[in-house]
Amino acid sequence: EIAEQMTYLDQKILFAIPCSEFLGQAWTKKDRNIRAPNIVQMTKFFNDFSRLVCSEIISQTCLNSRIMVIEKWTAVADICRCLHNFNGVLQICAAFTNSSVFRLKNTWNRVSKSVRHTIDKLQSLVSSDGRFRNLRDTLHRTDPPCIPYLGMYLSDLTFIEEGTPNFTESGLLNFAKMRMIAHVIREIRQFQQTPYKIERIPKVVNYLLDSGKLMDDEEMYQRSLMVEPRASRLSSSFGHSMAVAAATVAARHSSAQQEKDSHGTTPN
Repeated sequence: EIAEQMTYLDQKILFAIPCSEFLGQAWTKKDRNIRAPNIVQMTKFFNDFSRLVCSEIISQTCLNSRIMVIEKWTAVADICRCLHNFNGVLQICAAFTNSSVFRLKNTWNRVSKSVRHTIDKLQSLVSSDGRFRNLRDTLHRTDPPCIPYLGMYLSDLTFIEEGTPNFTESGLLNFAKMRMIAHVIREIRQFQQTPYKIERIPKVVNYLLDSGKLMDDEEMYQRSLMVEPRASRLSSSFGHSMAVAAATVAARHSSAQQEKDSHGTTPN
C-alpha cells in the first residue's frame, strides 16, 4: 500500500506540471513558486519523503528496530521498481545514502546479505553515473504507466540552457537549442499520458504527508550520533598505546627470562 500511495502522489504532481514550467529554468528562479509551482512541489515532496525515511530509521533506539525499518523501506523501494515508479526508488535510495543514515556502521553490518543485495541493485539502477545511464536505458524499455526521476530531466534542461547560446553567431535564433529543449519536454510529456489505476487511501496518504514527524538535517545527525556514537579517537589512540606498552613489557619479560635461564646454576 505504501508504494502504491507513493506512486499515486508522485503521479498527481507529475501530471499537473505544464510544459511552461520546464522553460527558462523557471524552477531555479526567485519567483519559482509562481513560475514553476508544481516542479517546486515535486522537489519538496521528494526531499520530505527522503527525510521521512531517514527520520524513521534513526528514531529507533533499538538496533533490531532500525534493521526492520531498513528492511521495510527496501521492500517498498523494490515494489516501486515493479510499479515503474523510479522517482520513488530514488527517494528511498537517497535516504539510505544520507550521511545520518549511511554512518550507522553497526546497523548496516547487521542488515542481511539479501537486503543489502536488493539495495545495491536499486542503487545501481538509479545511480547518477554516466548521466543516469542505467535509469535512461530502463526508461526506454519500460511500458507506461511510469514515473521517471524528474531531476534527471531538469539536469538535461539546465545543461542545454547554460551550455548552448540562444542566438547563433549570425544573430539568428538558435533553433537547434529549441529542438533539444523540445525533445526533453516531449520525453517528459510521454510519461504524463498514461495514468495508474490506483485509488487514494486517506490513512496511508496522511502518513506519507505528515510533516510533524520529520527531523531537519541537524536533528537527524544528532540523533544518529545518539544511537551510534562516534568511535573516540582518544580512546582508540589510548587503546593502541596500551597494546604497544603491553607488547613491550611482554617482550622485555621474555628477554629477561631467557637471560636468566642461560645464566642459571649448573646442577651438581
